Amino acid sequence: MNVRSSTLLLLTALLSLSACDGGGGGGGGGTGTEDGGEYRAVLQSPNGAEGAAAIELTGPGILSVTGSSGRLFTVAAAGTRRVVVVNQPAAQVTFQVTMEAGQGPPAARVVEVVDGNDLPRASLAGYSVTFSR
Repeated sequence: MNVRSSTLLLLTALLSLSACDGGGGGGGGGTGTEDGGEYRAVLQSPNGAEGAAAIELTGPGILSVTGSSGRLFTVAAAGTRRVVVVNQPAAQVTFQVTMEAGQGPPAARVVEVVDGNDLPRASLAGYSVTFSR
């Protein structure tokens, strides 16, 4: 599988999930700071560098998501923002999230991860997203 097919696979998964109910309302899962503004998101990986990741962000007040490394794709639906970051070559998955004033970082759920050889990880155990200033 090459980078193009991995990217298409992740984007297809991301877009198909956007048709599902976003559920959940609360933010959280980050620093506990409730200021709003920009937060740096980092995928914590038990395997090191990753080729790509699909992450679901939920919670009120997400204004924007921007990339800091690799290529970033996003889609918003029903209070949820789906994010795909593709790294070529494999690297740490990072991005920025800008929140409305008074809002802490959103809740984040890792949906899928692809290794540096463009193969989906068999398990998402040990993966999480952390937020910092």
